[in-house]
Amino acid sequence: MRYLTKPEICFLNKNNIERFGGNFVPPNNFLHENSLDYLVDIVGADLFGEPMYPMLYQKAAVYLHNIICNHIFTDGNKRTGLDACILFLNFNQYHLRPSVTNTILTDFILSVASGEQSLEAVQAWLKANAIPKI
Repeated sequence: MRYLTKPEICFLNKNNIERFGGNFVPPNNFLHENSLDYLVDIVGADLFGEPMYPMLYQKAAVYLHNIICNHIFTDGNKRTGLDACILFLNFNQYHLRPSVTNTILTDFILSVASGEQSLEAVQAWLKANAIPKI
């Protein structure tokens, strides 16, 4: 399984702000750097010899939910969380269903950011909407 690194997630954040606008605070735009360190460690972690998040969609949800809800960066958390999730899925030969339109995705991400979606709800959404590449 291919996981995202801290520098890759930082790149996603910086790239999003450069492309779409926002406030970037050098050098890495961190608001809560420790939360990113925790995320990078926890997504592939084991507990008592068993993966904490055994399924790919669960891991993808951890990236999305933690980046958005833990406000890791000073700006661009929603875009970065979504990009990290999609990139992780792509690295591991998955993608979102074609029926997931930009409107559906935007509404879902905004509901995550507003606190309406728990990690478990995000995992369930990705279970239903992430499919293997053919």
